[in-house]
Amino acid sequence: MCKPVYFDTLNYAINPWMKPGSIDKKKALLEWKQLVEAYQEQGIIVEVIEQQKNNPDMVFATDQGIVTGKSVLLSKFWCDERKNESKHYEKWFKDNGYAISYLPNDVYFEGNGDSFLWNNNLFIGIGYRADQKTCNAVGKLLNREIIPLEIIDPKFYHLDVGLFPLNNETIFYYPPAFSQKSRGVLKKLVPHLIEFSKEEAYGFCANSVVTDHHVIQQKGNPSFKEKLDTLGYQSVAVNMDEFQKSGGGIHCLTNILEES
Repeated sequence: MCKPVYFDTLNYAINPWMKPGSIDKKKALLEWKQLVEAYQEQGIIVEVIEQQKNNPDMVFATDQGIVTGKSVLLSKFWCDERKNESKHYEKWFKDNGYAISYLPNDVYFEGNGDSFLWNNNLFIGIGYRADQKTCNAVGKLLNREIIPLEIIDPKFYHLDVGLFPLNNETIFYYPPAFSQKSRGVLKKLVPHLIEFSKEEAYGFCANSVVTDHHVIQQKGNPSFKEKLDTLGYQSVAVNMDEFQKSGGGIHCLTNILEES
């Protein structure tokens, strides 16, 4: 995770959620600290990278690459405003003993923001920040079968805004975010596919993190909490209002490091 000491300097808009100049630094720091505490209460160790000036979106650690064991496939950002972030994360990964893989120069991919590993498959959201060329390159580098999901609504520019895998059988998703073909792929592949309501989708419910049988979710989504309860999961709600002003939330702020 990346402590949001310069997050309030955001002065650009690269997705429909962004509200430049509206972020309250004190509130953002408080929300971030509460999320860290929520993880620590679950026994999770949180590693922190220092945010660098002029990199406000650096706080969204999940976008920086896919980590498997002690290896990482480093992201390559599509937006010029975010390209400078990569060198800081590259240094952190190197300093912490990770082997780094790099994408070809003409391929763009934004890490776990645009992908989910589910069973033996890797979903990649295409249409806004990634494309078929991304799928081909990532599949080759990670030696995994790629399942592209076409995103058709710019508000769901990243896969983790419209899709939330809960476990090996269950995935939540917001149908209007995806093409008809991709909805069909999910319906055929996922044994227990659950639709988000519009309120849940716009409340960033997909941008949650599951750990064991706890789901860390955005505060203010009681219907999602009820759905999780029926599935045997305990909900931990954290307010992420300041980060939603940049189109991000809990999952965006979190890159999960699990050593195999």
